[in-house]
Amino acid sequence: MKSRFSPVLLIGILLLVASALVYVLLPYRFGLFLALFVSGIVLVTFHFLTLRSRVKVRRMMPLQVFLFLVLLDSLFITVYGLYSYTHPTSKPAGWAVLVVAGLGFLAYVSTLAIWHWKRWGLALFQGTSVALAAFILFGGGSPILAGFIVLGVIALSLLLRSVRKQMV
Repeated sequence: MKSRFSPVLLIGILLLVASALVYVLLPYRFGLFLALFVSGIVLVTFHFLTLRSRVKVRRMMPLQVFLFLVLLDSLFITVYGLYSYTHPTSKPAGWAVLVVAGLGFLAYVSTLAIWHWKRWGLALFQGTSVALAAFILFGGGSPILAGFIVLGVIALSLLLRSVRKQMV
């Protein structure tokens, strides 16, 4: 069994910390932040996706594809929120886009937890997704986008229905 801590994870975390420092200290160097963030998140994701789960349940291909797409989507939401905060377009971007970025990152964490059959990951994903959909609706965003987010929660719940009892 692979170790729970590896040099890949350590380097990934260091890159993520460096990207956070660049984001805070050099807000108009978004390209540098993005390079560090993407490098770090790829290493951290690789570590957690290749790490064997303690629970012996085989993932179906539709579930694997769905979880991978949710990982990518949540990271896009995070980067979009952070970019909108440092580079506001027409109106001032305030705390709202940071909330969106935070919810995107929570969705990323919850998806990694679901990958390892953690029940709390499913609950976190459902709560984060519903909060994001409500935030979009109440903020005057697209009801279609909010509907797709809720549809994703329903789809994931249906994909996990047969193995939910085996989640820890």
